[in-house]
Amino acid sequence: MDKNKKKIHWLITYGLLFAAVLLLSCGCGTTDEGDGITYFHQSIADKEKEEGTQAAEPEEGADYYLVTNVNQVEETLLLYRYENNMEYRYFYGQDTRLYNKYGNRAVITDFTPGQLVTLGEVNEEGILTKMQISDTAWVYNKVKRFSVNSNLNVLKIADTRYRYDENTFVFSGENRLQMTDIGEGDILSVTGVDKQILAVNVTTSEGTLQLQNTELFEGSFVQVGMRIFSLITPDLSMQVPEGTYTIMVANNGWGGSQEITITRGETTVVDLNQLKGKGPKKGKIQFVVDVADAVLMIDGEQVDYSKPVKLTYGNHDLEVYAAGYDVWRRSLYVNSKESTIAIALADEPSGSGGSGNSTGSSESQSSQNSQGSSQSQSSSISESERRQRELDTIKSLISGMTNGSTFTIN
Repeated sequence: MDKNKKKIHWLITYGLLFAAVLLLSCGCGTTDEGDGITYFHQSIADKEKEEGTQAAEPEEGADYYLVTNVNQVEETLLLYRYENNMEYRYFYGQDTRLYNKYGNRAVITDFTPGQLVTLGEVNEEGILTKMQISDTAWVYNKVKRFSVNSNLNVLKIADTRYRYDENTFVFSGENRLQMTDIGEGDILSVTGVDKQILAVNVTTSEGTLQLQNTELFEGSFVQVGMRIFSLITPDLSMQVPEGTYTIMVANNGWGGSQEITITRGETTVVDLNQLKGKGPKKGKIQFVVDVADAVLMIDGEQVDYSKPVKLTYGNHDLEVYAAGYDVWRRSLYVNSKESTIAIALADEPSGSGGSGNSTGSSESQSSQNSQGSSQSQSSSISESERRQRELDTIKSLISGMTNGSTFTIN
């Protein structure tokens, strides 16, 4: 480790204020050579122990990670771990507890590339239980007065000089840049420790989405375009890349959609009272299950899915039971008039007929017509190869849609 890395490591390791124990007993890592990212899944823990390989789990105590990507559709996080200079992919869900640096509850849209965070454990389903923004690092937002000296690896903010090195991340939306790509007129958000720059986020191309009159939809979700899917909190405000999107909300039979345009540096206000429409609304959902005689439960009640099922707009709990298969569970978010949900149970019987053990896996595919969309979220995690095939299927389905609708599977 060179001097700069040692300095960063010392600052991050010994400037601790929060403790997080990660993957002590229920999650281990395995490297996917295709993208150089380590996936965390409960099902590989025993294999690593048998092979004598070193599990990628941090020592007990606080450990710092830098957020490098947040994918709200796939509900995944890419996090750079300073302890070993490696990048990991984690899954989060509705039960993941999110906190700001003051310890107050936060939402996933509060987490952006370039933030320093600490983590909780990964539960038995492979889902991250907690993530908190660290107060160890300082953050300067809306930085306009700066200069970059690439010969000295110095970023000057106002009249103060800060160092950067090969481990400094530079983000612009979902893209990663070099320090030399930053130009005059850009607006930056800079994260650092002492005089060392950890990350730079070019925020010039973002605008703010501000929701008003959120009461009816709080606790449900807002969908913005194809990639943003966020829990609605009182008067939610979030940063969104500039562009034109379809925004959709639904809860307790109410909901609707409209087209919005996000302009860089400006705030777009959406009044949810104008989106609730007439209610209660219902969507007609056709379920297709690949196992004969499977039982479908919706919100705890068995339904006949041989014909379309009418469900009110909003969230619904799904369970599918079939002999020889693990229980298939999802949370379905209905915000369209019509939709088809194709449910594929595990390819191989678990042998136990149990619920959600580590050997089981599940798939879900959803197709939409031009009238709307559905959101499907999973509470279980399959092995990494199956997960990648699922995501490839999702991307293929999304690319074939014509109405800007999408869905989520985890």
